[in-house]
Amino acid sequence: MNIKTLEISQTRFGSACVLALVGRIDSSNAEQFSTHVNQLFQAGEKDVVVDFKEVLYLTSAAFRVLLVATDEAERNAARFVLCGLVGQVRELFEMGGLLDAFAVHASREDALAQPG
Repeated sequence: MNIKTLEISQTRFGSACVLALVGRIDSSNAEQFSTHVNQLFQAGEKDVVVDFKEVLYLTSAAFRVLLVATDEAERNAARFVLCGLVGQVRELFEMGGLLDAFAVHASREDALAQPG
């Protein structure tokens, strides 16, 4: 994997759609991430979990996608949660004061254990 790329894999766990992200999210690929999330909501997904465990870095472009997705989830009465925020990625959320702006769980298992 090229260090500048973002890989998105999608799996289903019960009613939840889990997006596992690998790489970095920046202005060069944030639109790819945004499009993927928007397509899920347009398809009627009501429970989306985004796993950041393998994300190396993200910029303000990624935060914008997440904020817009959170609003879209609210409009669609859907659940949109983040998990696996570790290391530098978690620090960026903390520094930006954004941990409270999202539903955040420590792990994928924790996020999936919560009711949707």
